[in-house]
Amino acid sequence: MTDIEVFPNETMVLPHSGQVLDLHDEVEVAVALDEVRRMQAHLHSAVRVMSEALAARAAVLGTKSIPLSGGRVAAISGGTTRAYDAQEIERGLRALGMPEERIREIVVEEVRYTVKANEAKRAAGANPAYAEVIDAATTEIEKPVSVSIRKRS
Repeated sequence: MTDIEVFPNETMVLPHSGQVLDLHDEVEVAVALDEVRRMQAHLHSAVRVMSEALAARAAVLGTKSIPLSGGRVAAISGGTTRAYDAQEIERGLRALGMPEERIREIVVEEVRYTVKANEAKRAAGANPAYAEVIDAATTEIEKPVSVSIRKRS
């Protein structure tokens, strides 16, 4: 698979059709984006079906690795995993008299801190010293741009 070609004059070639897309034509870009996303959904579904078929076949073969040509291998991973209710386990083990140090080896406590942006902004606006501390501990993170295309109501 090749990389997407974007040209200096702000056009790109759609990989599935070869169509040259004018990136300045917002309607053309939106229609193409919708088409590519529909194709992506079909491809995602195909990947899921093929992955499940390979996993089922690997189970029959009794292996998690299927050798392919060129020294490649299809490695099967995933499947069932366990989710634990940590608080319920902790309560139950404690009720049964398990020593606290052993419970702490099984159920690990995690502390997580988050910042409420509204409150941080309010505090920063109320006191320049607070603003300085908050600004010094703030990093801007660039997120990928997302465009949703919906049917009109």
